[in-house]
Amino acid sequence: AAAKARHGRFGMRIMPLCQGCGDHVYQGAQSSIPDDLASAANPLLAAAPGGGGELYVLPDWNSSAYLSRLQELLTAIGARYKDDPTFAWVDVSSYGNWGEFHLYPFTQPGGPYDTSTQRPITDANARRIVQMNAAAFPTKLLVVNSEQPAALAEAVGTISPPIGLRVDCLGSDGLAGGQTAINASPGASDRWRTAPFLTEWCQTNLGSSGADLFVQGEQQVRDFHVSMLSSGNFQNNPTTGVDVAAFRAANVEAGYRLRVGTVEVTVDPTRPGAFVVKTHWVDDNVAPTYLAWKVVFGLMGSTTVELPLSVDLRKVMPDAALDDTETLTATTPPLHGS
Repeated sequence: AAAKARHGRFGMRIMPLCQGCGDHVYQGAQSSIPDDLASAANPLLAAAPGGGGELYVLPDWNSSAYLSRLQELLTAIGARYKDDPTFAWVDVSSYGNWGEFHLYPFTQPGGPYDTSTQRPITDANARRIVQMNAAAFPTKLLVVNSEQPAALAEAVGTISPPIGLRVDCLGSDGLAGGQTAINASPGASDRWRTAPFLTEWCQTNLGSSGADLFVQGEQQVRDFHVSMLSSGNFQNNPTTGVDVAAFRAANVEAGYRLRVGTVEVTVDPTRPGAFVVKTHWVDDNVAPTYLAWKVVFGLMGSTTVELPLSVDLRKVMPDAALDDTETLTATTPPLHGS
């Protein structure tokens, strides 16, 4: 509702485990799933290493109870919002801590998986969750975290809808492992051409290079063709001139910035109201748009006429401009074009 009120777009993620943000208790443990599902999904009630000892409900990610309930939930959400343009994108989630397709820090040495017979999600079930999301949200934008190789490969192999990528450590060396995961999955590095790349700043550069977080992050925005980045995680605000410049540049460059480079209109004097419109479209930023914008050509005079163009702005690439030529006919010819 808030996004719709300001003519914006809404995206969501399902977090069945949310360390540090749960407010519901099940058998003495923080829980992010309904009690009846917790009892059926054979959960681990466990603490994370170094987490202060607080218990969390970790469902058995491979249980049929969990996966079947997830299928029902995704299907219901998809059916409810399938025709709502404000509901724009979905993070393929539903597994792992914060729904981010990893179980850090619960899988660290000394964590509950050291002694439990339960295991993190299998590759087959990771692929199954990707397939569930693709089926439930065929008309929405989708992204998946690069943390789980099988899920990433399934997402990149999905043609319709194309599923983009998420990485959670912009500015860190190699995206804190994200770059290695992307390079290891055929087609992932080129996925930005059809689906978005979303990311967020790292708390600090977790690597050993000593590179400045913001300077390196701004370069990564260009290298990975980032569409959207969150600014909620870095430990220290950019303060130096170099940091501020890089931070601002990263935010300006991310996403798309379309413009019409040239417009040529040719009028046929023998056919009143008929003319040819040639447009040259340019994207000044690092990523394309993934939305099917409606483009119109306006003519103003004694009357105002707007004629639709069929140009697909999703084809305007940062490394490839787009030329479009269309023949239009105005039933009520105005005096001049605009």
